[in-house]
Amino acid sequence: MAFLNCGTAITKVGSGCPAWPPSLQFKRRSEGADSSFVSAATAHRDMGSVPRGRWFLQTLRSWGTIAVLGVLPVLITIVLIGTVLHNGRRSDFATFWESGRAVLHGVSPYPDVASLPRAADRDSFSPFVYPPPTAFLMVPFSLLPFPVANVFFLLLNLGCVALSLRLLGVRDWRCYGAAFLAAPVFAAASIGTISPLLLLGVAAAWRYRERTLVLAMVIAGVVAMKLFLWPLWFWLIRARHRAAAALATASIVATTLLAWWAIGFAGLHDYPRLLGRLTELVGVNSYSLYALQRTAGVSSHTAQAGLIILGPLLVLAAAIAFGRPRDETRLFVALLGIALVATPILWPHYLVLLFIPVALSSRTFSVLWLLPVLFRLDSAPWSYGSATRIVPVLVGTVAIVAIALRGRTLTRQSASTELSCPVESVGALVPIRARLH
Repeated sequence: MAFLNCGTAITKVGSGCPAWPPSLQFKRRSEGADSSFVSAATAHRDMGSVPRGRWFLQTLRSWGTIAVLGVLPVLITIVLIGTVLHNGRRSDFATFWESGRAVLHGVSPYPDVASLPRAADRDSFSPFVYPPPTAFLMVPFSLLPFPVANVFFLLLNLGCVALSLRLLGVRDWRCYGAAFLAAPVFAAASIGTISPLLLLGVAAAWRYRERTLVLAMVIAGVVAMKLFLWPLWFWLIRARHRAAAALATASIVATTLLAWWAIGFAGLHDYPRLLGRLTELVGVNSYSLYALQRTAGVSSHTAQAGLIILGPLLVLAAAIAFGRPRDETRLFVALLGIALVATPILWPHYLVLLFIPVALSSRTFSVLWLLPVLFRLDSAPWSYGSATRIVPVLVGTVAIVAIALRGRTLTRQSASTELSCPVESVGALVPIRARLH
């Protein structure tokens, strides 16, 4: 005996309930049921009943969607590949590749702090300043000739973006098209950064948050590679993943010390000074709050101290505001946004991480997916201390996170409604089912 499709129930009962799962829908005639009971969602549409003007607009919109979110991203990817091949060693990946070669021979990949220039040049200044585990991560690429490794790393970055969206439950092809249209993805892949790897790590942390060991290793990996993601550790604590937090802490300490030991602890003593000097040299040219303060005339030490205080305060506020178990997703999104806002150096390719809150808020295509594309309005790699460039990026970052947070609230309320709706509709199905007999 077949059960009644929810679309039919809606028509006769008016419950407003969304469609039932396919297992509760009527079978087609080919499966032994009458064709009149085929679901409205799968029924053939009579194109003759659609006005010609409306049909033309629908067709035009469909082809426009394919062109903008399908064809254009492919063309941009082709341009991206050409850009990477043209840049050669004028990229961040060249620095990573050299760092891998250095640790492979037991040599420190870090520059001498005293040798750093007084002013940074965008085309030539690219010292390795990441934690040592990142250098060891690049050893497999350093075993390859640079041109080959460069292409492999580009493909890895593009694959990381797609796989990240997949891990977050995104299946709508338009979302992938919007992601590859966005300036942060182009910037991350074109200069060979590790931001797509961080995106994949953060996405995996959310996907496997119920697996303690996997969660701990992933959080340890992303924080060890990029220190500005430290707020995610507090998500482990507040969201009651305390075992994962302990394992992540132990892993970060162990892998970092082991990596320093492998290069004879070279550069360990001067590493804090190196980070401070790097912030002074290039922080003002980034898109961070530090850069905005420097533009306003605040001294470097005061601006850095302000962010050191602001970061923990924002984390505390988020922990209080989203401390309930049902707010775990919003806490995760908020702490990721805090990581982007509180870092003293914010490059455009860091913003690829914004696809985490976008995907968690809307797993199907919506206007929210197009907001990161707006960063293309000014996709300059450096802000050069211009407030007119820094402010829109910061405002856009905060706006995307805020909209995503609000979206999660609406999604959660909608989910509650959906759970209650089928229960109400079952009673309405009884008399209808009786009439089918």
